[in-house]
Amino acid sequence: MKYKRKLKIKNIIIICSFLVISFLSLALITYKFSNNNNKSDRLVNSVDQANASAKRNKKIDKFVKENTSSEKVVKTIDLNKTVTSILIDIKGIYESYAFDYATGDKVGLDKLVKPDMMNNFNNKIKELLYLKYPAFIADVLVKNDKKTVYYFKENELIIYYYEYEILPVVTEKLFLKVNYNEINKFLEFTVNLDKEYKNEDGSLYDPTKKVISITFDDGPSLHTAELVDVLNKNKAKATFFFVGKNLKNYSNAVLSAFNSGHEIGYHSYAHQSFLRQDINGILSDLNTSNEILKSITGTTFKLTRPPYGSINEAVKNAMDTPFILWDVDTNDWRYKDVPYLVKHVDEFGKDGDIVLFHDLYQTSLDAIKELLPILYVKGYQVVSVSKLAEIKGKTLDSHMVYRSLNY
Repeated sequence: MKYKRKLKIKNIIIICSFLVISFLSLALITYKFSNNNNKSDRLVNSVDQANASAKRNKKIDKFVKENTSSEKVVKTIDLNKTVTSILIDIKGIYESYAFDYATGDKVGLDKLVKPDMMNNFNNKIKELLYLKYPAFIADVLVKNDKKTVYYFKENELIIYYYEYEILPVVTEKLFLKVNYNEINKFLEFTVNLDKEYKNEDGSLYDPTKKVISITFDDGPSLHTAELVDVLNKNKAKATFFFVGKNLKNYSNAVLSAFNSGHEIGYHSYAHQSFLRQDINGILSDLNTSNEILKSITGTTFKLTRPPYGSINEAVKNAMDTPFILWDVDTNDWRYKDVPYLVKHVDEFGKDGDIVLFHDLYQTSLDAIKELLPILYVKGYQVVSVSKLAEIKGKTLDSHMVYRSLNY
């Protein structure tokens, strides 16, 4: 019994000793972890304090001082105390420089963009150029073989383009704003990101520009798809007044026009004058055409252009749509001559006009290819009829005829 009692006491002592040792070990580990965390916190705080008190290299200040004069305005931005970005304005012409904030050494674009990401960077710039500018401008700028100035700001990169030969001649300053959200993963340095931003989109209405609406009658046709492509490349929106019986045969072109944001209007079912049809026949044709269009686009016609521009009170009262005529008739069905058509619109078209073309002739398509860049450089934005009415503060009411929106 005594032996068993001694053994039991010995076991208790062993267990207690183990518990004490375990407790002391745990306490020691906790202390060391806490102490290490405190050291880590102190190290982080020390680094933060060092960054907060860091000063830009004096070589940068010297550069700024040497380039500041009555003819030069110098703007300096320190980007997270990593890169110093400098823009020099010489009477409206810009030069830009970037410096390593700490060393004061100049750095080029190849040092600001990750080497393995330069192609991605350039592809993004190309994408945004085509989003902002019509193709006749973007095609030249993406070559990047002239004077290009990169200015890194707090939340965006601005690229200025100089010495580029573009026809027709562009007089506006060419530049592109690139929000850092678009390119931050390509950059070697940390940048500030906006929670919300919008890219420059040349297809959106620009209130600083004049507006004109180009319309196409008698389609869809074998030229419609290419017309849509040309309009899209030139940041232009048009109104197509389609003939109902042609819709099925060119359904892909119709859908492309609709999906590209162009407006689709009604131009009768078989291009027969409304004055030669009875009202019931006109309404039956409209219903049939609406059903076909809805099967393609999911929508129905909202505007009507009567064939030959012919309309009377009975038709006006019967059809529940606005009727759209025109300010400028190109007579492209008569004059199948590209220079004539371009010159006619260039001379007689003005702010707020509705221009009539037809979606049937190669010469009309070729004229549009030349005309849209000319209108762009003259400060026009080409918009749909409904957008033109909105801009001009006009309401397009059903049963009304609009020969012009310039009143």
